[in-house]
Amino acid sequence: MTGTTDAAGVFLLGLGAQKAGTSWLHAQLNQRRDADFGFLKEYHIHDALTLPAAGFSGRRRRSLLKPRTWRRQRFLERPDRYYTYFASLLKRPGIQLTGDITPSYSGLSSNTLQAIQRGFAAQKIRVLPVFLMRDPIERTISSLRMHRRKQGLQDSAGEIQALHELCHERPERITLRSDYGHTLQALKQAFGLEHCFIGTYETLFHQNCWSELCRFLEIPYKEPQWDQEVNVSRTDTELPEDLLAKLGQWQAPTLKAVELHCPELDLKQLWPTASRWCCAR
Repeated sequence: MTGTTDAAGVFLLGLGAQKAGTSWLHAQLNQRRDADFGFLKEYHIHDALTLPAAGFSGRRRRSLLKPRTWRRQRFLERPDRYYTYFASLLKRPGIQLTGDITPSYSGLSSNTLQAIQRGFAAQKIRVLPVFLMRDPIERTISSLRMHRRKQGLQDSAGEIQALHELCHERPERITLRSDYGHTLQALKQAFGLEHCFIGTYETLFHQNCWSELCRFLEIPYKEPQWDQEVNVSRTDTELPEDLLAKLGQWQAPTLKAVELHCPELDLKQLWPTASRWCCAR
């Protein structure tokens, strides 16, 4: 099932990936007069309810189940309220688009995705999945920099050491947010990839990509704020080749999975870092 008859509107289901432009995407869409994404960007409902069984630790589960807001707590207690809430947004005058862009939804199973689709179908709302990917090595580096910056850590030596440790530990919470192969397979089973918008961070900020996304979401093209920066992680740290080789060995299966599911993407051009180091011998 990819749609409903007499649709009441469109729900954008954003599955990440983390550090792949989702915050910028939300900022551009939520400022439109014909869109209303509600009181959060990341609602963390479906991951809180289903992902602990897929590998989140007990501590992580408790974190996701924290109320954050009283309305979100009501969604967790009765998920049907989640669907009626977004249906209420689409009933507002002029609103054609709403959504939930939560990067950790990239770890959802195909069964969960189908359940989300059924929940909105009952409200006569079409679910349009959007999944943005980024060079897996660059994404990993950017994600770690963001976490360190939040801790007040920005030294180059510490960053290099933390990346070395990450290559060895490979915590499950990181894998779930960056396993492109899992996400693409789940989307394929639940929706069919032809009914999803699969984009890349590297092309997101180009007019052709934005135009294609607007067509997919069934909204008129509106020029975004190309120069708006949201959650940007910058550094002058030069990573040693042995570290890049370790990152490449770790992320090689991710690159292969994208090549398998998205053969139309020119990854050598889009992801030069991964293309070099994930394929290095």
